Amino acid sequence: MTRSLLTCHSSTVIPRTAQRRLTDGQLTALALGSLWLLGTLGAVTVGLLLPLAAFLHVPWIALPVPLVAIGVVYLVGFLAPEAFPAVAKPWPRLAWAFVAGTSGVFGAIFVLEVAEAFDPWFAVPFLGVPVLLVAGVFARGVGVQVGAGVLLMVLVAGGIAVPASLPLDTPARRLAATGVPHDRTLAADLGPHRLPTKTTEDSGSLIVEYAPQLWISPVWTFATDVVESCETAVKTSWRLGNATCTQVGDGEFVRRDAERIEFVQRRGALSVHVAGNHNWKPEELRELAGKTHPLTDAEIIAAVPKSRGGNRTDVLAGFTTFVRAIFTGRSLGY
Repeated sequence: MTRSLLTCHSSTVIPRTAQRRLTDGQLTALALGSLWLLGTLGAVTVGLLLPLAAFLHVPWIALPVPLVAIGVVYLVGFLAPEAFPAVAKPWPRLAWAFVAGTSGVFGAIFVLEVAEAFDPWFAVPFLGVPVLLVAGVFARGVGVQVGAGVLLMVLVAGGIAVPASLPLDTPARRLAATGVPHDRTLAADLGPHRLPTKTTEDSGSLIVEYAPQLWISPVWTFATDVVESCETAVKTSWRLGNATCTQVGDGEFVRRDAERIEFVQRRGALSVHVAGNHNWKPEELRELAGKTHPLTDAEIIAAVPKSRGGNRTDVLAGFTTFVRAIFTGRSLGY
């Protein structure tokens, strides 16, 4: 009984300062990390309203984006006032949240324009960086404030200068990156308003894909070494599983499986392959095969991915165009 009372009494006199808690530096790091995470999540969710507003030229569609950004920044400052002592009071905190939140929104647009020079996915980890750095200018510690300000200026300058110094994006450069000769980039002729949407390099062939449009089914075209018979192995991963094969002419074959039909036509030392789903008839695919042509410059730009080495981009011009498109309102919204 006495021992239990002593134990109980000793547990009540442990000083509060001895209990585990975050230091001011750790709290500041946690608050800034939260702003980065929430800014990134907001950009890939609510932030999708920005390109929609720019596309439709309807500014009010984008209104929730800055409101959410401001609210998130204010909430973080409210929950961790020790991390931002310069704006600990309500009205300064609201002004700080407005500056950091709106800067975060425009900063995310800037990040997207920089990513255009490389790859859109390149932007994702950096979408929350602008709000983190702008908020960090008001964080606890002179070192943190100076570091955030300097890093912000360096990233803005680099985001403008680096894309401007890259090689130009040209059809020849895109095609060279695939390693496929131009004469093996055969594409179907579906009219001037039906550009291919995707190409995939596969064993020295460029598989050109046309997405479905209205009643027209998807189409795939590519060239391979000549196909002599139904038993000739085609050196690409694009193939029909468990397909039947029928020779329908000199150097012409039709292959079918449960979902697709493929027409193969000899073209000198090459064979052109045109495939679609079962909405296509063999004679229609034969007609397309007879009108195939090497990809034009416009088709290369529409379908061939950009070079992974990056492409020259005027970030400021793209940023200005994007923002102007948001605020160029139309009375009826279209």
